Amino acid sequence: MAGFAELGIVAPILRALDEMGYEEPSPVQEHSIPSMLQGKDVVVQALTGTGKTAAFGVPLLQQIDPRLIQPQAIILAPTRELAIQVSDMLTSLSRHLPIWVVPIYGGQPIGRQIDTLRRGVHVIVATPGRMLDHLNRGTVRLDQVKILVLDEADQMLEMGFLEDVEAIIAKIPENRQTALFSATIPNPILDLARAYMKNQEVIRLTRPRELTVPQIEQQFVVIPFPRKIEGLVRILEHESPERALIFCSTKRMVDTVTEDLRGRGFRAAGLHGDMSQAVREGTLGEFRRGHIETLVATDVAARGLDIPDVAVVVNFDIPVDPESYTHRIGRTGRMGKQGLAITFVNPREMRELKVIERITGARIRKAQLPTPAEVAEREQAILEQRIERAIQEGHWAHYLEMAEELAEEYDLLHIAAAAISLIAGQGRRTKSEAAVPREGAAGASTREGSRQASVL
Repeated sequence: MAGFAELGIVAPILRALDEMGYEEPSPVQEHSIPSMLQGKDVVVQALTGTGKTAAFGVPLLQQIDPRLIQPQAIILAPTRELAIQVSDMLTSLSRHLPIWVVPIYGGQPIGRQIDTLRRGVHVIVATPGRMLDHLNRGTVRLDQVKILVLDEADQMLEMGFLEDVEAIIAKIPENRQTALFSATIPNPILDLARAYMKNQEVIRLTRPRELTVPQIEQQFVVIPFPRKIEGLVRILEHESPERALIFCSTKRMVDTVTEDLRGRGFRAAGLHGDMSQAVREGTLGEFRRGHIETLVATDVAARGLDIPDVAVVVNFDIPVDPESYTHRIGRTGRMGKQGLAITFVNPREMRELKVIERITGARIRKAQLPTPAEVAEREQAILEQRIERAIQEGHWAHYLEMAEELAEEYDLLHIAAAAISLIAGQGRRTKSEAAVPREGAAGASTREGSRQASVL
């Protein structure tokens, strides 16, 4: 956690970040946290998924006085889903601090919210409409609020919340700190910043640039989180790549995906910052030599990797920003070869995907997961290609006598079909056996606390 510690973050929050699987600050965190800890007003262009909630959540929580059980920070979000998501993140970040965070949104019984507010809270995450409702009812006081965050500000404006937001701001002390986070920064956002912020620092983390990699087929699949592993397995079985690279957002997810793939018979290994340099180098060596077919990694661990012939890249978690997307998919389609890049998104992440598509200039085509029938058909086609190649190469001559002996008793087509079934069955057994660690493989000597590091 050295990177986070250098930003001036206190120990309880550093501990929470480590437990949550963060390795080092993302660009938005690296730029925003120090500025907010210095009390500056900020306007930050950043996507959902870039770590922006921690970017404002960490400095916000660090400035809360736990002894004053009154609202000291307000975060306005455009939807109840985002309000819940932000509240959950802040609750996790403050798990080692005596700080109470509450989400307030429409569709939830207002009586329950009133009871919670009366008991006392430090941080409120609210949708504008429900926040204004409580202000009009007199069920919440904002006179002790010292930090205001507008999350997904452009979306709030698009949804017509500007008047509600301005009415809420009018109830908050003028000497507050204000932070505005937005995927885009159109003129109405700048007007809002000029009207309600003082000497604001504008932090832009995305720059339009063309993605000129025509040999990479770029796809996205809309898939809920519980089905991601199943979807990944389908893709790997259908494409049957010699080398595939899977990107996850945290080291904990790398461990989870790696173990799930191993349990399903794939020769998979993980790569993240908790592993020693020796284990990481050993894992990469096995991947380059083809002893590992699937490498699961974080962006941090994958920086600077020089791995040729990666046929498929899967973004198991949506990239943190357009630059990360470009960096990830650039691992395939090298040296003029064709590559395939697939990004998993849930329905709530479609907006972020569109921003990535617009900023990178990429055309990311919607695709469906291959069906079990398509997977079986693909496996059969690959087997046919292997048999045709073996016939052409002529390495079967020393089996000819055995075939002639069998032909005296059985039909040649039956003999061929039986041999093919044995080949197919051997392939399945090989995958199953691959789930068992090999003694002496890279990382086998560092089992303590690092099962994911052993190379199968």
